[in-house]
Amino acid sequence: MDKLLFKRILVFALTALAVIYVAYLLISANFDMYPTENAVLATVTDKIVSNGFIIRDENVINNSSSGVLSYSCSEGEQVQSGGEIAKVYSSESDAVSQTTAAQLQKKIESLKELQQTSLTGSVGIDVINNMIEDKIITYLDDINDSDINLAKSDNDNLLNSINQRMLCTGKISNFNSEISQLQSQLDSLTSSSGKSTGTITTDKAGYFTEFCDGYENAFDYSKVSDMTLADLKDIKKLSVSDNTAGKVVSDIVWYVACEVTSDEAASLSTWDSQVSLLLSEASSESMPAQIYKIHHNADDENALVVLKCDYMNESILEARQEPVEIGMGTYTGLRISRKAIHDDYVTKVTYDDNDQPHKEEKKVQGVYVLYGSEVQFKQISILHSDKDYVICDTSPADGILFNGETVSLYDKVIVKGDDLYDGKVIK
Repeated sequence: MDKLLFKRILVFALTALAVIYVAYLLISANFDMYPTENAVLATVTDKIVSNGFIIRDENVINNSSSGVLSYSCSEGEQVQSGGEIAKVYSSESDAVSQTTAAQLQKKIESLKELQQTSLTGSVGIDVINNMIEDKIITYLDDINDSDINLAKSDNDNLLNSINQRMLCTGKISNFNSEISQLQSQLDSLTSSSGKSTGTITTDKAGYFTEFCDGYENAFDYSKVSDMTLADLKDIKKLSVSDNTAGKVVSDIVWYVACEVTSDEAASLSTWDSQVSLLLSEASSESMPAQIYKIHHNADDENALVVLKCDYMNESILEARQEPVEIGMGTYTGLRISRKAIHDDYVTKVTYDDNDQPHKEEKKVQGVYVLYGSEVQFKQISILHSDKDYVICDTSPADGILFNGETVSLYDKVIVKGDDLYDGKVIK
């Protein structure tokens, strides 16, 4: 090839590359003037965050004896009126021995029941495997919720299912040896420890807990309907007597009293009575609740909200003053920056009886979307909003959208730029 021709081709190629690069820089700079965010699906909960005070129908159980207690029922267990909640022993060692003996007896009964089940062959291996998987998840949830007592109980249930699987698969034939060892330990404890000197019973039926915090009956459970914000602020903690053996919560219905702003109270007053309630330090899951009472004096900056709930477990029994989240609704839609929202005109074409087209135009709220290099204005239907973002309906009901068109998933929504209009081409 002639050297001169080669040089000309090289110069042409380099010039073309330079032109393309400059054009790329210009186009990039122009598009940078109109930054975009993809419209993505998001789920949010419209919620109010406050501090709650829990009010229950609580009955304190007194212990008039001078001995050491060994509890007969576990935390959160339902007890009947007149039922035994603890035995009294003359010494700490006797009480500990009794607690250990009860645990040994429970293990013996559990192993005997497993052997009987394996003889009948009523439970298949697939069912047992599923039970083990479920109990592992339950146990991990207990750990996540810091519920030590429930974790211990569920750990025992898990080990029970594992033992059942060993029987079912033939890895062991029976638990006779284990039962014999446990029975020997139980007999030794029974013969060497002292007998109980008395019992503690409850006059009320309900859910038992050893835990007392001094707020029992600090506000009269029967007068919740008359409660005011001043009453909530005036609640005081009392000292817990050394003679207290625990308490029984007699009614499954309990209340959470919260101080909220006047705006939050107004939002709750227009909401359906059903809300979700999360006690973040007592449970990782929300529970259903009902707006029982809203009290707001015109002269007060804040208001009182009382929620009613009938979900009960051990953690709820021990909860008192808790951070709360009141959920008023969950919304799923396209998450779009508030900075992207504008007012502009959209058009639609309708046809009369003679099939003649007629163009109509209306100013609506929407966003500018970038399709390639062309800007299009799309109307939006907002489900939920906060100070930075809105959640938009992906499929609004008929009649909501003027021309039936709205923003779609992964659309490039322009969040900043001047002189935007429908049909603009960014060059």
